[in-house]
Amino acid sequence: MLAGVLLGVALATVGCATGGASGGKVRIKGSTMCSAHGGTYSTATKSCTYTASTKSLREACQAQQGSWDDASEYCSIDPM
Repeated sequence: MLAGVLLGVALATVGCATGGASGGKVRIKGSTMCSAHGGTYSTATKSCTYTASTKSLREACQAQQGSWDDASEYCSIDPM
């Protein structure tokens, strides 16, 4: 559940960072997305196994190679 919420926050942040309607898409490798949220990726089953954990938004942002700003509460991710 928490992983899904964090993924939603990350994807929404990426959409905002790219202007939302820029026409371009940001691709995130499955294994990167999985490990960024504390999961273990399986190439054989193309699945991610999660354990229950709590992460700060700073940790979730940094796991996506982003930069967290406490004042604005935004995660800046370079889509390129």
